[in-house]
Amino acid sequence: MTDPITDAVLAAIVTISADAVICVDVAQRITFFNEGAEAIFGYSAGEIVGRPLQILIPHRFHATHALHIDGFGDSGVRARRMGERGRISGLRKNGEEFPAEAAISQLGDGGKKVYSVVLRDITERRRAEEIQRVLAHAGETLASSLGPEDTLSNIVWLAVPALADACIVNVYHGERFHRAAVTHVEAKRARELQRVRNESPIDLRGTHPVAEVIRNHLPLILSSDDRDERTIRLLAMTSDIFDTVPAAAVVLPLIGREQLIGVLSLYREKRQFDKSDLFLANELARRAALAIDNARLHEEIRAGLRARDDMIGIVSHDLRNPVNAVKMLTGVILNEMDEPLPGRVREYAGVIRQAATQMDSLIRDLLDVTRVEAGRLRVDCVPVDTEELIGDALRTLAPVAEQQGLRLRLNAPDELPPVMADRERVGQALSNLVGNAVKFGPSGSEITVRVELLDEEILISVHDCGSGMTAEQLSHAFDRFWQSRRTDRQGAGLGLAITKGIIEAHGGRIWAESTIDRGSTFYFTLCLARPTAGQKSE
Repeated sequence: MTDPITDAVLAAIVTISADAVICVDVAQRITFFNEGAEAIFGYSAGEIVGRPLQILIPHRFHATHALHIDGFGDSGVRARRMGERGRISGLRKNGEEFPAEAAISQLGDGGKKVYSVVLRDITERRRAEEIQRVLAHAGETLASSLGPEDTLSNIVWLAVPALADACIVNVYHGERFHRAAVTHVEAKRARELQRVRNESPIDLRGTHPVAEVIRNHLPLILSSDDRDERTIRLLAMTSDIFDTVPAAAVVLPLIGREQLIGVLSLYREKRQFDKSDLFLANELARRAALAIDNARLHEEIRAGLRARDDMIGIVSHDLRNPVNAVKMLTGVILNEMDEPLPGRVREYAGVIRQAATQMDSLIRDLLDVTRVEAGRLRVDCVPVDTEELIGDALRTLAPVAEQQGLRLRLNAPDELPPVMADRERVGQALSNLVGNAVKFGPSGSEITVRVELLDEEILISVHDCGSGMTAEQLSHAFDRFWQSRRTDRQGAGLGLAITKGIIEAHGGRIWAESTIDRGSTFYFTLCLARPTAGQKSE
């Protein structure tokens, strides 16, 4: 015997369950319909009990669904759990389809068999998944958009048709419109709207919804279901979007760094926007504002780089010519005058020549660091004798070190294989590193250049006995215009940045180590030259 109290409790639980609980007989006629089913499908139990189950299923699934239930009845399986058949579709009383998951069980035998279905409406879950998918796609797409035009195009295409039937983005800055992007479910209408927006921008002093959002910096949600006069008037102003007045519109301010940078307008011809649509619209607007602001900053940076390159071009041409003239003429004064010069004149001419040489070196550094930043630093790598490469560079640098009371020592194996290198550029890199060591090494100390052979490369290091750098200073060692001693500005602070660019252009590595009061060591590598066809590897 069954417990009537237990049966009553179970019946009460089934009755009030949020999921739809439906029972059907072997003829697939509904015999039980709980409150959850009433809420999900829109029918009352009195309307539906005794009617065929097919009334709750989209017509296109009628035949297959009946076969599925018959097959389940013959299978001998007592139950299938929720979602085991995957997602299915239900049909509400108002004709709306919705996604669902269902579990089914069978009780009894023969003509007394009863099928019990527990069905769950997963519309909200499906919508949440769709929102996350759209937002993930939006983030990825907008993150890869740097140009203003590409960014705007991507924004409107992300919105249509996923969120709206038409979308317009107006970029607003400096009290005026700068550009607009338009898309529409009908390509022809999109082109026409783009032309209209380009030729006839919205009157910012008027009452168009976009003008209101620009003035108030507040979102505007318009629905044809709202019959108030203002809403009808505002929707009518956007009637060029479709053949008729739109059913709904959402106009959102695009705020970047606390400034209005544009307006995102979404339009639907027949449908309204629900809460999840508005959430998605706001999230898309937030990402769009960030993308537009980034695109604008990127454009400003590009303009600044173009201006800098123009300036560098002027420096390299218009300034270098007179500098070379000064160097040439002071050379003539110092070396080619027929009559001996007074001591003071010779001294001044030497100072002028030295200053011109320093200026020429600075101009060359500016040009090189610009090429490094732009990725245009050229190196012509050929097999080079390593001993000659390093020896030639150090012979030039030894007098500079001696002039400052420093000893320059080379520590290298007797034999070294050739490397792939641009002789002039590697010489420049060594000159920068040794020059840096000379600058900071105390008089009477030693600068050591060490060469080591590794598997596929050689390692060259330059060590000085200077005051060293802290970890913070070391992290900036290869930055442009940075010097560890800010009060001792010898040069522009470009040498290490250029050296890094030269070594990396060779495919090598460069780094530094430093200890306070024990000096610094700069390391870089160069690739060994591979034997060419016809040569034997030793």
